[in-house]
Amino acid sequence: MDDTVGKIFLKHEYNRDGDSYRSPWSNQYFPQADSSFFPSAPLLQLEQKANTMFATYVKLYYDYAQSSVYFVDTSEPGFNACFLVKKDIEDEKDIKKGCWDAVHVVSCNLKKGSQAAYRVISTVMITIDAETPAVGSFTISGSCAKQTNEAVVLPEGFGTKVDSDFFHLK
Repeated sequence: MDDTVGKIFLKHEYNRDGDSYRSPWSNQYFPQADSSFFPSAPLLQLEQKANTMFATYVKLYYDYAQSSVYFVDTSEPGFNACFLVKKDIEDEKDIKKGCWDAVHVVSCNLKKGSQAAYRVISTVMITIDAETPAVGSFTISGSCAKQTNEAVVLPEGFGTKVDSDFFHLK
């Protein structure tokens, strides 16, 4: 929980520094930590816009799930990002407890002149504990991962910067 803004955020390696986790909403670590692991100003602006957009998507698609988006700078021109979704289910029909976790890792490389090279790796993990009169108690777990690559022509004059016009989120 980000106490400064009253919003929940998800923990992941993309927002972790030691035992503390950075909130995408306030850019602060919880519990408080002396950290230098923060996205650059343009990337933070992109991260905040992505969190707002992705939260709307998650609300429409998953109904009551939680989401967080984290961006990190890379040594090459570009960035890495992680889009997270967590949906917990409890006491719904025959399901006693369940969880849907989705992790979408995006790598954007801008060093190819007039192109942005994107790689997206998506993993979905599902676990369901259920009980039915016909079968009894059982647990089902599974995961699926997919990867795709795509190159996109950048707008004229874009160069190798992470532009503040949110091109990458369009």
